[in-house]
Amino acid sequence: METGNDLTVEELEHLVFMATCAPSVHNTQPWQFVEVPGGLSLQMDRSRQLDVLDPDHRALVVSCGAAVHHVVVAARALGFDAQVTIFPSDDHPDTVATVLMRRGPSATKAQILTAAAVSHRHTYRGRFTDEPLPLGILDRLRIAVEGQRAMLRIIGPDELVEVEVLVSRAEQALLQTYGYPAELARWVWRGEQPAERGDGMPHLAIDHGPGRAESLQGRQFEGVPLPRPEEPPAPEQLNVVLLSTQADTRVDWVEAGQALSALLLLATEEGVVAQPIGQVVDVPATRWSLQRHLGTVGAPQMLLRLGLGATLTASPRRPLGDVLHS
Repeated sequence: METGNDLTVEELEHLVFMATCAPSVHNTQPWQFVEVPGGLSLQMDRSRQLDVLDPDHRALVVSCGAAVHHVVVAARALGFDAQVTIFPSDDHPDTVATVLMRRGPSATKAQILTAAAVSHRHTYRGRFTDEPLPLGILDRLRIAVEGQRAMLRIIGPDELVEVEVLVSRAEQALLQTYGYPAELARWVWRGEQPAERGDGMPHLAIDHGPGRAESLQGRQFEGVPLPRPEEPPAPEQLNVVLLSTQADTRVDWVEAGQALSALLLLATEEGVVAQPIGQVVDVPATRWSLQRHLGTVGAPQMLLRLGLGATLTASPRRPLGDVLHS
């Protein structure tokens, strides 16, 4: 049985499965996939929008952009060339992209390894080691991001103090925003997660590790600052990068998601884990203060901390029946 252009039902389902492995804000997985002749249409699932954190749906669209890139990577590994059209119709503003596939040359070993990284990648919030990153990895990540029409800025040690201040300011602003703690709590699972749910974040997946007290903190999912350890914490490498786009349109948000996916998959291949410092770009005031402080061109889309660390609990994924439609 075929869907057109030699794409079988099994291949189609595989592509959607790989897409659902993409990172998304709070693991909301805010997407739906519709089968179209020769490929897929990816649509926003606005029922999963975070109305308090993400009122303009920027983070939702960035998440969808990451899923688009995952589809392209998975298609290439199967020997398909993918043609992506972002926001193909003004009449259907919730259709983020169409991805059409045609049989092409066999995948290279490098393309297969990139696709394999999809199943190993996960958001990391644990303790980083004090080991340095692999030699040259930051340059390779920058090239991967630029290949998706975005930019990657490495944050220098002398710039970190002000960045840390902005991150803390953003965290406090969010915690004082009406409805934010309740919205956050709806996506964090404590104890047993209901079997029928395949989204959100298990408690272990957001565990920062015992006795940790970073100066540059990820999102505080508990709604309170991390307790100060009794003993000095072990040293950790602090590698921080900022992903930006030329402008701040909906198309730029999709491209930011594609670039984020490219960065994370390459990092995974290299044994590097990433922690998003998302709150600083979720708050408009700190987002644009970050741009001014760093003197960057374009719109900041995601701040990330990179390093080496042990594997932690992965977040669940929605079943295909919830996201794939004919």
